[in-house]
Amino acid sequence: MDTVQILEHCGVTERHCEALGQAVPEAYAALTTLAASTPMLGGFVQGRRGLSYLRDISVQHALEAKAAETRLFFTSTAWNRHRNYCFLQLQVGQTIFTTHYAGANGSRAVRKAASRAELVMRTPDLFAATGEEPDMSLVEKSAYVQLVHAGVTKPKFVLLQIPNRDQHASRLAPLILDMRSPLKGAVEEVQDRLNEAFKRKAVERAEQGNRAS
Repeated sequence: MDTVQILEHCGVTERHCEALGQAVPEAYAALTTLAASTPMLGGFVQGRRGLSYLRDISVQHALEAKAAETRLFFTSTAWNRHRNYCFLQLQVGQTIFTTHYAGANGSRAVRKAASRAELVMRTPDLFAATGEEPDMSLVEKSAYVQLVHAGVTKPKFVLLQIPNRDQHASRLAPLILDMRSPLKGAVEEVQDRLNEAFKRKAVERAEQGNRAS
């Protein structure tokens, strides 16, 4: 079996892949526009460096909006073990997707994490055999999939990969998603959501400062 066959077996269709391929370019375009109009992000060195962290957050915002628009995915928010970082989970049937930013040129690997150690167990027995071919049981219809993206102002690539249970690179070739040119309305919607997120964060920081004083 290959990545496409496993995804199809788990109920992930071309429509799901098209939606993912649409959302990521919209997220990059929205963040680029936001940075250009925000002096803290566009004209401040520390702000520009912080955009690397914000790219995956932008992608998560766009995917959540795309899930609501298409009704193809269930969404939820999960936390890491220390509860100091939360992230979006997309779900199709018993298959869960999370997002990962691979850096400007795509060379950054997805790091191991305790929260992902639990998720990789959703893909049963896929790499248990010693042979080269995965031996996934066709009875199971669950998997953990990583949506990996890279780029700066535009995504260089968007792919889906199914990691090994040790969270190292999969022996399965990833599925490269087709990317669609972002629609202006969709970009504006993601940008509005990002603006609201920044406003909420600013209010939270101000309230924390007032309590501390």
